[in-house]
Amino acid sequence: MSALVQLDHLLSLLDDDSKVVQDAVQRELTTIRRELPERLRHLNRPLSADEERHVGRLLEPARRAELSETWMRWRWMESPHAQLEEGIAQISAYLHGWRTQPGDLALRLDALAEEAFRDQGRMDARELSEWLFAVRDGTVRFRGNSKDYYTANNSNLFWVLETGLGNPISLSCLYRLLGQRFGLDIQGSNFPGHFLARVEMADRTWLVDCFNRGRFMLASDVVRHHPAANPTMEDVIRQPASADQILLRILRNLDEAYERTDNLPQRHVMRKLAVKLMEED
Repeated sequence: MSALVQLDHLLSLLDDDSKVVQDAVQRELTTIRRELPERLRHLNRPLSADEERHVGRLLEPARRAELSETWMRWRWMESPHAQLEEGIAQISAYLHGWRTQPGDLALRLDALAEEAFRDQGRMDARELSEWLFAVRDGTVRFRGNSKDYYTANNSNLFWVLETGLGNPISLSCLYRLLGQRFGLDIQGSNFPGHFLARVEMADRTWLVDCFNRGRFMLASDVVRHHPAANPTMEDVIRQPASADQILLRILRNLDEAYERTDNLPQRHVMRKLAVKLMEED
């Protein structure tokens, strides 16, 4: 039996009522899950919505187990930028669905960086922020998702890249990871309640609100005028956010998002990742 015929046969059994059949199909799909998207491209038809849903359901246990097993590998990366990108790639690939692999994120970011370079050439941090977040000719590439602020999708960088919508931390991470491809040292600021990017330019520290059109603010002004201004706030702004802090904050956002929708299984996944991160801190 050819691989395509076998795959078509498996697809025909996706909604079979027999648990024995379901278990067998699940084992087969799990075995070939990495090459499954490529095999499906060779079929003469796309999957129906029901087939997509069934495949996702059957692959979900293996995907959760794999994420749990490989989660902390980002700690092995050589730089904070690489650590952050790997950690976000793992979370985002899991959120995006069974067709997506963590390695796909680097390819998407590379493509966006190439587009930015073709459009504007080499940019500094302020110019890159404007390219990403400022309104030009009535349109904007990326903006804050104020209408659906708490959706889990905002923490999925694949979804952010596809829709142009995100929350403060995902947009700040996009800015940072794209900036790294331009040789720019863009950091994060673990600002309470509203994550910000952090840039050193002309011997001054700037905070960048990527959720609000990439607005640049002098860090000293933010400290002076913020309602919670105190020595602790100065320390938060002075120190760039670590990869650990950023990833933990993303996981806590997802915990809250899934709590709001009563999605206890997904909330448990995110909490398990957060616990592993804190245990190895």
